[in-house]
Amino acid sequence: MDTPTTLQTTPRQRLNSDERQREIVAAVLALACERGPEAITTQAIADRIGVTQGAIFRHFPDKAAIWMAVFAWVRESLGTVLATAIAKPGSPLAKIEAAFFAHVAFIAANPGVPRILFHELQYPGDSPVRAEVRTMISAYRERLASLFAGARSAGELPADLDPGLAPVLFIGAIQGLVIESAIAGSEAGMVARARQMFPLLVDGYRGRDQR
Repeated sequence: MDTPTTLQTTPRQRLNSDERQREIVAAVLALACERGPEAITTQAIADRIGVTQGAIFRHFPDKAAIWMAVFAWVRESLGTVLATAIAKPGSPLAKIEAAFFAHVAFIAANPGVPRILFHELQYPGDSPVRAEVRTMISAYRERLASLFAGARSAGELPADLDPGLAPVLFIGAIQGLVIESAIAGSEAGMVARARQMFPLLVDGYRGRDQR
């Protein structure tokens, strides 16, 4: 007699509201890796986690609330990644390097994140979700600016470096790696490419006469 599969014999675990909300957020990020974010419907989310569409709305009032929860998770998770990276001993420039690699590793592990961010920011106008994204990016840039100001003060980067502008190049380099990975169809090589790219990034900050 064939042994029944786990799917057939094990009832789905009943989760509390917080656990279910986290599961829904994880499902959105997973689906973003497989399809355009505009195709992530509440039915698709429900199908992914094995519940009814009505069950989704017992935990979120509408789809916008789901997206808000997704971006809140991204903000908190990326913030933790950055805080952990820069908490390690090292010079200001070493902390910038650690932050760069940590950010790339976070994206490589969560490839759905940049896809939903870019999707949300490409449309004109305003909404609570887009406001959340802008606030998140602004806060992240401010933390990076503080790191660049520290590296400038320590003499590791030129005295005329604009610490408010430097994060734009930092984030832009990561976006370039994201696009390269999308073209390749895999995030597997992102961290290795980041290690090749970072010295070029530092050269750009130091300028032609500072190398």
